[in-house]
Amino acid sequence: MLRVVFLCWLGVALNACGSRHAAVGHPGRVVALTDSLLDCGGRDTVRLGRLHSGEVAVSRLQIANHTSRPVVVASFERSCGCVDFAFDAEPLLPGRTRELTLTFDSRGLRGWQFKNLDLFFAGASRPWRIFVDADVE
Repeated sequence: MLRVVFLCWLGVALNACGSRHAAVGHPGRVVALTDSLLDCGGRDTVRLGRLHSGEVAVSRLQIANHTSRPVVVASFERSCGCVDFAFDAEPLLPGRTRELTLTFDSRGLRGWQFKNLDLFFAGASRPWRIFVDADVE
């Protein structure tokens, strides 16, 4: 019994002493890609909340293709090297959903951060702009 209590205490202590460089996960949400979004562009905001300087926040976005044609992420541009984006370059077929991962690295940053990431879809007229909002302590 004493061994079980010790192991539980050790687990709690190790979790409490975690690195400030650990990834902070944020639940994803589904964004519908429509013909209108591809023609006119779109905007969305990912709010990461409060972070300690040095933390890396990861947010997963689900994109659902509600158009009548396959959609491909051709490229992206970012306002800061602290924002990164991982995506699958394979075409997303109509009616299908895929996860995209946005990463924000707060190392060296302090205060309110408002960055942007532009996603360019093949054949689209305008990008989908994602604003990244975080308060770094």
